[in-house]
Amino acid sequence: MKDLLKRAKNNDSLAKEEIIRMYYPLIIKESKIIYLKNKSFEDIVQIGILNLLHAIDKFDLTRDVDKFPSYALWAIKNGYRYLCRNEIRYNDEISLNNKTDNDFELGLNIVDESINIEEKVINDILYEELYLALEKLDYEEREIIEFLYISNSKPNLSKFSVLKGKDYYYCSCLKKRALKKLKAFISSQFTGHNSQF
Repeated sequence: MKDLLKRAKNNDSLAKEEIIRMYYPLIIKESKIIYLKNKSFEDIVQIGILNLLHAIDKFDLTRDVDKFPSYALWAIKNGYRYLCRNEIRYNDEISLNNKTDNDFELGLNIVDESINIEEKVINDILYEELYLALEKLDYEEREIIEFLYISNSKPNLSKFSVLKGKDYYYCSCLKKRALKKLKAFISSQFTGHNSQF
């Protein structure tokens, strides 16, 4: 991989094409969750490829080359988030307090200024990734994670074991196993490697 990256950084088009081929499925996957009003799916895919090429140029070869997959994924996702933020800002600028064709100023206050839109977009993306990770768990594992971390009450492991009629030690092992699976899945999303559960 180091040799391939070195060649790509030296503008070897074959090396760049090889890296693009390696990351193309990831770019397609990430492109499918992005919707921008003025961009086609193909445009979004091309932007992902440009983000990957930028990551190749910026990656420091003195670092551990095994870190490149997570660096590339971060660059691709970050590029898309930046694009989404710009789209949101652009839409805000052209939609609020504009004059109509008849020179009437709309002066609409549609956006609640207390809401941080960038944060909401990022939270939505993270929520979607967490939801996908939860889908990888079996029923009992998902149930314990939802009970301990997602419900609005203040539950604890003792309550869960009593509620389910299960041994506390069993529930503790179940929780650890579920968290380990979640961590492995989420790590695989950022490194581009598939984890086996």
